[in-house]
Amino acid sequence: MKSSQLRDKYSFSFWDSSIVASALHADARLLFSEDMQAGLIVEGKLEIVNPFR
Repeated sequence: MKSSQLRDKYSFSFWDSSIVASALHADARLLFSEDMQAGLIVEGKLEIVNPFR
């Protein structure tokens, strides 16, 4: 359910929304990804970081 909401709200792919939902569920503050939008803060809690920048 949460991943579907994230997919709609942030236009994530199916797989990315599942990863982000899992990270939020685990109370992660950072998510490293070269494929998602770097600097995006999801739900005011989780920041997407590109490890190659």
